[in-house]
Amino acid sequence: MAGDFARVTKRFAHVWEGVTWHALAINVLLRLLILAFTIDALINAGDDRFAGKALGPRNVGILLGLSMLFPLLQAVRGQWKRYPMWFDNLFLSIFALDMAGNSLNLYNTVEWWDHVPHFHGPGALAVVMMGAFGMRAIAAAGLTTILHTALVRGIADTVNDELFALAGVIIYVFLFTRSMYLRRRTAPRKHTRGR
Repeated sequence: MAGDFARVTKRFAHVWEGVTWHALAINVLLRLLILAFTIDALINAGDDRFAGKALGPRNVGILLGLSMLFPLLQAVRGQWKRYPMWFDNLFLSIFALDMAGNSLNLYNTVEWWDHVPHFHGPGALAVVMMGAFGMRAIAAAGLTTILHTALVRGIADTVNDELFALAGVIIYVFLFTRSMYLRRRTAPRKHTRGR
């Protein structure tokens, strides 16, 4: 038992290297929002915002399962030498944005709101797969597009959702790969001594 605890502690030993307080604060805020939205969906399950969607159990699964993916991978496998806090934040933002849409009743009151999470979710997930898990851009884009496919309110709505998802994936992957390309191409500055 003590050996297991020591092993987990060692896996988190370098977790905080390079983590800024901004990234940590955003991580804590996103986790608190997910918790608050989950409680809201459980307490107000009969409300029009949540009616017929079974969001309470789904949100509990996200709260106790998916939102813990990064910490669990680090604890169990020692997945990263340095904890990818910003990628964890981006991953959490997918769930927080979707839950906010339900808790704030945006899905029912703002006609175009549905496009926002369909655009952000797959795009953000593709970047997470590339940045935190080292997937190639085409593999991450393809996998997230496949994972996103779901028939919700008929074929026309599904096609519309998929178009926004595809646009999100293309834009997020392009911006991420472009920023990585530029970062690699930037040569370190030469230091010259003053005369």
